[in-house]
Amino acid sequence: MNASLLEEGVLESLPETLLPLRERLLANLVMLSQIPAPSGEEAERVRFLLDRFTEAHMSDAAADEAGNAVGRLPGTTGERTILLVSHLDTIVSALEPHEVRVEADRVIAPAVGDNALGAAIVSLVPAVLDHLGIRLQSDLFLVGSTRSLERGNHAGIRFFLDHLPQPVHAGICVEGIQLGRLNFFSIGTARADITCSVRDTSEASRSYGSENALVVLNHIINRILAISTPSRPYTLIRMGKLRAGVAYDVEPDQAELGLEIISHSDEMIERICGQIDDIVAEMSARHTVDAAFDVFFSTKAGGIPFSHPLVKCVLDVMARLGIEPDQGHSPSELSELIARDIPAVTLGMTRGKRGSKHEPDYVLIGPLLTGVAQLVGTILAIDSGVCDES
Repeated sequence: MNASLLEEGVLESLPETLLPLRERLLANLVMLSQIPAPSGEEAERVRFLLDRFTEAHMSDAAADEAGNAVGRLPGTTGERTILLVSHLDTIVSALEPHEVRVEADRVIAPAVGDNALGAAIVSLVPAVLDHLGIRLQSDLFLVGSTRSLERGNHAGIRFFLDHLPQPVHAGICVEGIQLGRLNFFSIGTARADITCSVRDTSEASRSYGSENALVVLNHIINRILAISTPSRPYTLIRMGKLRAGVAYDVEPDQAELGLEIISHSDEMIERICGQIDDIVAEMSARHTVDAAFDVFFSTKAGGIPFSHPLVKCVLDVMARLGIEPDQGHSPSELSELIARDIPAVTLGMTRGKRGSKHEPDYVLIGPLLTGVAQLVGTILAIDSGVCDES
């Protein structure tokens, strides 16, 4: 039965076959979206996933020591281990309202696509396989990972992989959006904050600019902009956040810059981090301020080649389902699997849009079951062995 689902015409009909599960998937999505889950505070979402795993008779479903929700569907042979992972945390504060609106064609909620939808689909995978009459040969681990974003720095999935007693043969990272997303390599990334605080010292000892943290931070920014970044290997310094000041007529005592360094070379990232660290130390001394460079998030460059059978299988599944692939890169749990030489991909489940300060996130309902069918097709391809390297 498993192999027959990959036959011509059968995979293509899966979205229609899965229609009876759509309302259940939407219900899980709504409930998850209503649960606040900033990094480090995912316990309620973990409990939700574990309840779904228990309902599916996964007797060993439990939270591990890092707080991850972990369930295992044992295979008929257990010769392979497949990992399905979705991060549970969001960048939305628990203090913000978590209102959910379900419209005819979309679900609107904070962080619904990053990553309430991914978690909702992982929670429903046992029901999907049961509905389709699928019994995998491989052991299938389902993980809702904690502390993935920002300062969490993938701590949850890192702990799980470091303490799993059996090797993982292939992994799939499930993200809500966008359908067609196919990441199979990780670009090296370092995210950091530069903080600048004016010291409480006498006016006589102050240097030029030290009375204004924003002015000093501007000197630091200008020096960073002067750092040479090569086109090969591709390297970029991206400045994304700046915070300073409370009023027009008050010079700020504190300022903060958030930046990201990305590169295809880990050595280049390390070199640039060293240069920025030197710049910050010099400006701190020169302007009599307390300035610090704090790298809190990092991923290594690497991945599997385009020619890898796993990538070829995913592209075939996408083509048969009419999904246009987008083979880019974006930070996800993928980097932790790649760091351990585990063949893995990140897949998006539907189309949608990340919101802004004035506009909430949304995901489209129409393509959802096509995304789930894509996930099922990929799992079956891995289970059948066609994704193994020869």
